[in-house]
Amino acid sequence: MLGVLVRVHMTRLFTYHGAPIYGLIWAQMTGCLIMGIATRTKGILLRYSPALNLGITTGLCGSITTFSSWQLLVYEEFFNTSAYTHSRFRNFLSGTSVLVTTVACAVGALRLGQIIGDEVRLAYIIYLRTTHDERDPLYRIATKLLGCRPASTRQGWIGWTEWRTVDFMLAILGILAIMATCVVIGVARDTRSVSIAMLVGPAGTLLRWRLSSLNTRETKLPPLLTKLPLGTFIANVLGSVVLSIIHILQTGVVVQPSATSCYVLAAMADGFCGCLTTVSTFAAEISVLTPRRSVIYAIISIVAAQAFFLFIAGIYFKTATINYSVC
Repeated sequence: MLGVLVRVHMTRLFTYHGAPIYGLIWAQMTGCLIMGIATRTKGILLRYSPALNLGITTGLCGSITTFSSWQLLVYEEFFNTSAYTHSRFRNFLSGTSVLVTTVACAVGALRLGQIIGDEVRLAYIIYLRTTHDERDPLYRIATKLLGCRPASTRQGWIGWTEWRTVDFMLAILGILAIMATCVVIGVARDTRSVSIAMLVGPAGTLLRWRLSSLNTRETKLPPLLTKLPLGTFIANVLGSVVLSIIHILQTGVVVQPSATSCYVLAAMADGFCGCLTTVSTFAAEISVLTPRRSVIYAIISIVAAQAFFLFIAGIYFKTATINYSVC
């Protein structure tokens, strides 16, 4: 839910007339930066709370970044849906610019986060080596809030069934956030699309997390494709398919949209599709694959998403004759 809120408001903040670059890229870089820090401090987070580690990486970072909305922007630039008066070659340049800048900025932000994470991990190790005094205020606060001693004073990994204070705090905050969102939906009409997006976003995140189990499953694909993260690929492509259908419905080609339907469609696009798809995990996977596999994985993911946008949205808009007011 927090990831949806950050992404939507960062995109709106950096989207204005004359902006040098599209606003969504700042959310993509933010999510990748946090992901980079989390990947380098994973051992610390897992020993303190596996739920916290999963919430930061899969939950927060995966929800701040979005693969489907990025691919929609690429599609709109490639096919000039805004009807700018320039040539097809300029359309190609525009789409390529959105494509390349996002990949470069995402991977760069991930690497910067990894550098910061290395420094945080080093500082943590130095602190543990210099003090184990239980009278130390920082030591006592960390032990009380996290429900366990730091990693160097506790043997073994912490299982999923061992709930601590931090886990209960996260669960309570999640319940309170859902309740607050439901209240905002009822009383604040101007922010209703964002509030509904926050409410449906966790469903997309949960589905993506379940699909991630396919990343390590044995497949009968060709040898060059066997080690590709199949779960993330399916999540990103599936989210792009759903978003292309929502994009058709938002334009009013199928049916005259009402205020309520516009809220729901915007929420499904920003919430469900935005959380189902992710750029942070996509960038992290590219960084750990071999150069050849990373290029193949990136090309297959992008081409598949663009193909579905073309065959679902592109062909439909070329053949549609009805055009009501848009949401």
